[in-house]
Amino acid sequence: MASPSGEISSARAYYRKILPFYAKESVARAHLAFWRATARRLRPARILELGSGLGRITAALSDIAPCVGIDVSLEMLGDATRARRGRFVAADLRRPAFVAAFDLIVAPGDPFSHLTTLEDRRRALRAVAAQLTPGGHFVLDGLYRRRHEVAYPRRRVRHEAGVLEIDEAWFPAGVGDLWSARYRYVDRLRDGTTKTLSAAFMARAWNRRTIRAELEAVGLRVRSLRGDFDGRPLGAGARRLVVVARRTR
Repeated sequence: MASPSGEISSARAYYRKILPFYAKESVARAHLAFWRATARRLRPARILELGSGLGRITAALSDIAPCVGIDVSLEMLGDATRARRGRFVAADLRRPAFVAAFDLIVAPGDPFSHLTTLEDRRRALRAVAAQLTPGGHFVLDGLYRRRHEVAYPRRRVRHEAGVLEIDEAWFPAGVGDLWSARYRYVDRLRDGTTKTLSAAFMARAWNRRTIRAELEAVGLRVRSLRGDFDGRPLGAGARRLVVVARRTR
């Protein structure tokens, strides 16, 4: 079993390595309209974002209610603090950084996927429940992949200096819901130069058959379980699951 310090070091090293490319990729993956609409609908007094990264979502939600973003990447937190609205704190999502202080906690981009052991995931879910006010909501954009399916997604992200090409490869790893993810970035700049980078990490996906029980075990009752931000059903072809849960105790 990986140690807590080992998990943090691994995540920090991965995001430190990909940061120049991630900064361009994350613009296209922020899904700000969804998170703004969710916050307006739930009308929270205070919001916490888990895995806030460069802070785009924390900043957007700060227009609706006071929002705090936490992350373990010190480089990303530094950039977020300099460039974004909102408050940012270095913290491990497996431990409560606050006590019953928020009535909305959001987890975009599934920071839980980097917790590769079930015990670490349970710790993080208990921390979510501990930081929610009674009746508060937890909204998760979770990693979901069909077991035994090797996938090779490809994306192109246009940015002000060129085009970023992203090739992914996902392979089932061992038993359960563990996956080996490999990324290759090719940034083709308008000045004719090309920058490339390859990176890999282990991830744990969510299981549609067990996620309700996992959340209910810590006092979070699932209110909706969808297959994407547009509210489509969670079908076999989904690449994510979007969960809205409420603290019941």
